[in-house]
Amino acid sequence: MQARAAAILGKLSGPKWRLLLVELVAVVVGAALCVVAFGPGVYEVQGLHFRGELRPVLSGRTVLEIPPLGSLIADTHRGPVELHITLQGIRPDVLAENLYPQVDPDLFRDLESESQSPVLAFIAKQIALGGLGAVVLFWALARPPWKRLCRAGVLGAVFVGLVLASSVHTYDRGAFQEPEYRGVIAAAPRVMHMADEMLTKLQDFQDKTDLLVHNIKTLFGQAERLTLLGATEEESTRRVLIIADIHNNPFALDFIESLVHHFRVDMILDAGDFTDFGSPIEAQAAAKISGFGVPYVFAPGNHDSPEVVRFMREVPNVRVLNGQVVDVRGIRILGSPDPWAHGETVVAATKEEEQWRLDGQIDRLRASLVEAEAGPDILMAHHPAVVQHFAGEAPILISGHTHRVLLEQLGDSWHLNPGSTGSAGLRGLQTTSEVPYSAIIMHFNGADQTVIAADIIKYNALSGSFTVERRLMGSPAQEYIPESTHPVHPS
Repeated sequence: MQARAAAILGKLSGPKWRLLLVELVAVVVGAALCVVAFGPGVYEVQGLHFRGELRPVLSGRTVLEIPPLGSLIADTHRGPVELHITLQGIRPDVLAENLYPQVDPDLFRDLESESQSPVLAFIAKQIALGGLGAVVLFWALARPPWKRLCRAGVLGAVFVGLVLASSVHTYDRGAFQEPEYRGVIAAAPRVMHMADEMLTKLQDFQDKTDLLVHNIKTLFGQAERLTLLGATEEESTRRVLIIADIHNNPFALDFIESLVHHFRVDMILDAGDFTDFGSPIEAQAAAKISGFGVPYVFAPGNHDSPEVVRFMREVPNVRVLNGQVVDVRGIRILGSPDPWAHGETVVAATKEEEQWRLDGQIDRLRASLVEAEAGPDILMAHHPAVVQHFAGEAPILISGHTHRVLLEQLGDSWHLNPGSTGSAGLRGLQTTSEVPYSAIIMHFNGADQTVIAADIIKYNALSGSFTVERRLMGSPAQEYIPESTHPVHPS
């Protein structure tokens, strides 16, 4: 018996069997590595862009990731693979065509039907990559004859095909009726009781849209009657709209558009936090900015991620400040992104880290100020602590972040903060005290670019009140803190 066992082991350790073992390893490992590395792909279904990929796991499951909300996980099938699906983007034009003005009963049936083609394309790609991975790894390990190499490719494709076939055959969509929640979306069950109140507020806002436009028209007619100190002709003044902290509030863009058109604004200065979570989906709302018809100068805030900044740069009329003095319609502007706009986090872990990052931004802006041939008319950054360091070095300092309207004189400089033009975003809807939509319109003397006046505009959507206060910049220095402003502390 020992002699027979030794003979069998001798055969198995021979060159032929070693090559077969290497081939099997190449088929499994090579196919898996190639699918994981090169299998992910982006597919469009009904205006939604999904990224699909396969990952090896012990127990089959599906992960649906929806930035910035989080992910849903369900044990949907058998097999050693995880189907990971990430919602990467939305085409607003296609989505609006499908969803507005009402949801079509056949929408979800059409969505399932149109997803079949991308699913088949995804499966075919994984099978092809399985064969390719087996061939490449087998060739790298053993340099086998081409016939063995072709067989390994076929086996790799068959291996991936069988795994996917098993997953498809056992796939249970009903598993998502009780999924595991991760991320912000995990709070969904706890937040649902707030839905009625929030929807009521949103409906109230929509019902008052006509009132908003009417009030802006009326307000503009009244504002035109106010005297502009130092202006010889109204046509010689230039109007600059200052906004900040939109926080992904879609109604804020309608508010801004109304101000631009009815107040005949020449440009817009945005002191940051256009988005709330910094996701690519939120950034796509910026496409509407191109319809404003005026230059849009943007200093990214701590909630604006690198993806948001890249998207903003692609909008035709947007100018993203990046630490250099730029000339926009004769007005020189210096600014830079918030330190947290370069990464994925929105706040510092410690006070020391926060101060260190802000000091770095201050140093870079000061270096740009020294190198500039001519000083800026406006210095803009998201955090007030940054611009306050330049009091007396630029006539106008603009910041955001605090969600609090502020107009104060710092030495020879005026510091302006428009509050939250997006009513603090979702957080504004969750407060008991209404947060107004606020902005500031600066009036420049077109001859020498001196600031004449500032209009502080507030719109309380739920109550329907719309107010403006014109502040003559030549008046005695005094901090402006409107009593009706209820700041929501930013993160």
